[in-house]
Amino acid sequence: MNRPQKHSAESTLGKYNYLLFDSVFAFNAFVDHEIQQLSSSNTSRWNNVVSSTSSNLKSGTDWYGTPTPKNVKELEEHRTFLGMKLAQKIQPQIKDKLATYLDYLQDSVLPKPKMAYNDRGLGVFSFERAAMAMYKDFPVNTQTPVTTAVSQMNIELRNHQISTSVKSVYAYFQDKQMSYPSMQLYIMAGANANVQGDQLLYVGLACAELVEFLELRGISVEVNVLLGTSFSNQVTMACVRVKRFQDRLDKNQLLLISSDPRYFRYRGFKSLVALSNYFGLTIPSGLGSITAQMGTAFAKAINPKGFVFEQSYAMETAVKEVTQIIENYKNQLAA
Repeated sequence: MNRPQKHSAESTLGKYNYLLFDSVFAFNAFVDHEIQQLSSSNTSRWNNVVSSTSSNLKSGTDWYGTPTPKNVKELEEHRTFLGMKLAQKIQPQIKDKLATYLDYLQDSVLPKPKMAYNDRGLGVFSFERAAMAMYKDFPVNTQTPVTTAVSQMNIELRNHQISTSVKSVYAYFQDKQMSYPSMQLYIMAGANANVQGDQLLYVGLACAELVEFLELRGISVEVNVLLGTSFSNQVTMACVRVKRFQDRLDKNQLLLISSDPRYFRYRGFKSLVALSNYFGLTIPSGLGSITAQMGTAFAKAINPKGFVFEQSYAMETAVKEVTQIIENYKNQLAA
């Protein structure tokens, strides 16, 4: 496999050693390859992780989320977020908590463009609107999606002439700013040992709400997940892109790598060992720690215009981060 290029940056928290990955797949492939190349010291660290994981699972811990995984093999093969039922329960609660503030933002900070229609040929022709009052010498059938599509194709190909008494049939966004700047978002994944497994969910779910809110307003968003550890006055970090500007958000991939305790507390630990080894470092026996503002310091060092979603393990803090990022974005527009 191609070896990723090593990068370094200086920040207020010390030196950052980091790698960039274009996808979760590329990141997993790197980790699985590098774990086979470990130094003797890092091999010992990884063996200890595997051994302690096996012991933890036998005790029925909820540290890896619920339900408890059966064995280490299940964690090793874990590639799909399995907590969608829990996510579906929590996400409406996040929406409710955000609703009042997002209503304010919609009216006062980042209004969503409203659809309007004109008769000047500006915008996109709306067949559905024109079909409400068509008069013609051929049948227009809109009873099913298929017959509607056939009728629409006949008109677009000019197989038949039609007229409509609805003149404003071209759709456009009213009062829309021509172009909002795009946003690069960085999410600090994982958690320290005292955080319960299912609490990690709030990070990814709140981020998904933020992306939806922004993209409904025509703001392109790139999402990167950060996995890293701090030790010996330096940070070792992987920056994994889970969404390009032009892509739809794959919530499963986002939740897997940012908020899944099964992933982070086994494969995520595996990645911390692999990353440290790749940079010629010996990771401590406790695998280092996630320090406060570690993601923010990283983003400031490599991309000062980036926005960071730090760790939030409760409803209130997750909602606060979403609203603060939107406010900061608006302030950046005004600057």
